[in-house]
Amino acid sequence: MTSIDAQRIHVTKLRWPTTVVRRIIAKRAFRGGLLWGIILGLYMLSKADSYIKYYPTVADRMRVAVTLGSNVGVEALLGVAHRIETVGGYATWNFLCLVTAVGAIWAILLTTKNLRGEEDNGRWELFLAGQTTARRATMNACWGLMAGLVTFFVCMALSASVIAHIHGAHMTMAASLFFAVALTCGAAEFMAVAALASQLMPVRARASELAAAIFGVFYLMRLVADTTSAHWLLDISPLGWIERLAPLYGSDPIWLIPISLFIAVCAGVAIILSGRRDLGSAYISDKDSVKPRTRLLNSPLGVSFRLTRVTSLIWLVVFAATAFIYGLLAKGAVQSFNETAKIQKTLNQLAGTSHVGLTLAFLGITFFFIMILTMFYAVTAIGHIRQDEAEGYLDNFLVRPVGRLQWLVARISLILIVIVLGGLISGIGAWAGEALQAGGVSLHTLLLAGINTTVPAFLIMCTGVFAFGCLPRLTNFLSYGLVAWSFLITMLATGLNINHWLLDTSILHQITFAPATSPNWRTDWIMCVVGLMLFVIGAVVFNRRDIETE
Repeated sequence: MTSIDAQRIHVTKLRWPTTVVRRIIAKRAFRGGLLWGIILGLYMLSKADSYIKYYPTVADRMRVAVTLGSNVGVEALLGVAHRIETVGGYATWNFLCLVTAVGAIWAILLTTKNLRGEEDNGRWELFLAGQTTARRATMNACWGLMAGLVTFFVCMALSASVIAHIHGAHMTMAASLFFAVALTCGAAEFMAVAALASQLMPVRARASELAAAIFGVFYLMRLVADTTSAHWLLDISPLGWIERLAPLYGSDPIWLIPISLFIAVCAGVAIILSGRRDLGSAYISDKDSVKPRTRLLNSPLGVSFRLTRVTSLIWLVVFAATAFIYGLLAKGAVQSFNETAKIQKTLNQLAGTSHVGLTLAFLGITFFFIMILTMFYAVTAIGHIRQDEAEGYLDNFLVRPVGRLQWLVARISLILIVIVLGGLISGIGAWAGEALQAGGVSLHTLLLAGINTTVPAFLIMCTGVFAFGCLPRLTNFLSYGLVAWSFLITMLATGLNINHWLLDTSILHQITFAPATSPNWRTDWIMCVVGLMLFVIGAVVFNRRDIETE
């Protein structure tokens, strides 16, 4: 037998070419499921432990139930509160909607990237050229995505199990596992929806937008059902079915039947449609000819604006809405905090002060979460820059009389504009929401707090550029990892005595939580200078290195 024959046998017998799609996508999905599972799991543990610690008696919890459970704004965000005087009811009310939303968004991005995104890049064609068909490849891709879903479920199950063993939780292991199933259903539903959207739409961006729009419609149906008398909407909304599961306080597993059928139908239709269309085509395709629109295409800055204007607008709306809603909740939340000295102490500890009222402390925590949101925008935007290089889009600019630095500065300038506008809009939004409740905090104070949130996002953006220039293939990993690390260290520092050298590695630890305390402009300027230095190094290295694809 020749060496060529031996190599051919090795490839055929040991590499399982018909399932290569499944294995490649499973590795990617596993990493995402593990990352988000750990982040959300730690968040759940922290919140549940704090609830048991600060509200140890039924009387304490009943006061919270009366204050927060009847708040329409809270119901719009988290759903109707049921038996939140118990740990199980509180955990379901506080975590189910949040984890479902985050899991759905993660599932949409992951699925569209590995289905329609791979097809857009031309890599799907390489799979189909082997020993597989379009339907089999799509089926294997769905099985590969299940690895991320299973990993996510395991993380949720472990977190729920730990919560069940906390003294005073009074939760059975079976109830905890059912709770983990409910937490995973949102990701499973929209993984199937995104798979179907990937067959219907011509490019990944359109597929993601369609899946996100479907999520928005279902979420709106859930919101209307929880805040009005139209409770029947829960019975026809996939997100409503998850709420109907009522884990931990009135488990009703019968609703797993429509959830399972919805997932099976969407995934099955996606697999069938994938075998009935040509590679690169779509059932909802663009027109073959369209009137050219060349506005803003005469400069890298104009092109960058056209490519990112919709995404940037969505992020700005998210900043404004988040700040406005938390501003509305400030008065009701502070009233509930006044009942418990322990939670007042922790709130002031998080805010970094004990000399201000609870309203300013609560708003300080509000802007802390807006700060994290802004940092996530920055790493997402840097990730898109890296994606343009990895997928070959950057080549279309560089073959023209466009310099690398010119292109990079144009993209970064728009990201910086959104970060600054996001800070200002957040300040205005928080002031508007807080003013409707007659809170009395000035617009000037909240605008300064909003500007303060832009500093860590600026540093993250510059760190992302540094990674993009020096280690382009690790751009997303390093950027998201730095944000997650900063958040984790800051949260752990509230309950543990962490070494100050370790604390200093957290970007969030360097920032004051305005308006609870005045912004430390000296530290902010130092962070901006450090960020600028990282940006310059990353830009110079990018200008000299070769273009690197995936």
